[in-house]
Amino acid sequence: MTILEKLNSKIEKLKHDYELSKFENSSLRLELENIKNRNDELVRNNQDMLLKIDSTLTLVKAKEDE
Repeated sequence: MTILEKLNSKIEKLKHDYELSKFENSSLRLELENIKNRNDELVRNNQDMLLKIDSTLTLVKAKEDE
């Protein structure tokens, strides 16, 4: 194999590896976005739960004060 053929072969391999890396990067970005969305949903659910707890405690306190 000549030097030129070896270089072309290495270039093709690098191109292939680059495309695989781009695909993996894209997949990881999508996964990260999904995780962020899930995290936001959990934060909202926690805030809702805290508001419900606070509301319940306020009602209980009001009934105790009667």
